[in-house]
Amino acid sequence: MGLLPLIAGGLAVSAIGTAVMIFGIEDHLFWLMVAGLLISGIGLGAVMSVASTAIVGNVSARRAGMASSVEEVSYEFGSLIAVAVLGSMLNFIYSATVRLPPGTPAVARSSLTEAIGVAQGDQAIVGAANAAFDNGFLVTMIVLTVVLALGAAATARLLRHYGPGSRSQEFSDNH
Repeated sequence: MGLLPLIAGGLAVSAIGTAVMIFGIEDHLFWLMVAGLLISGIGLGAVMSVASTAIVGNVSARRAGMASSVEEVSYEFGSLIAVAVLGSMLNFIYSATVRLPPGTPAVARSSLTEAIGVAQGDQAIVGAANAAFDNGFLVTMIVLTVVLALGAAATARLLRHYGPGSRSQEFSDNH
């Protein structure tokens, strides 16, 4: 069976989890968002552990430490990029779509936190800021769902079809 179905399947499960979250966002159902997070976490957890096994398992024992280091740095860098890109997307959509009442300080356009801070109980500002944030979060989750689904499909199609250690044994220790 190999690692391929576990990696592609984990990405697919994570895409399903983010899709469940989309329905929770649209209907303001907190429990559905939590369920989506749980499903997505299970999928990504499977991907990370299996990918780590594949990376470390396909090198000689002498290079296992180096492979583990590369895997860890890749994981951290990938997480950093994902948070930066998705957070920037959400903030951009919020700033572009927030419809604040006239006279609201411009700083309220920069983030939900700033809008709530300047609102001082004004429900028109709070409502507009919440609506824009919900819209930004929804669009960001839709994009994330599509990326995860495409990642699952690409992994299923492009990932090599052999088990741990099978290919690396053909090369010398200095590859």
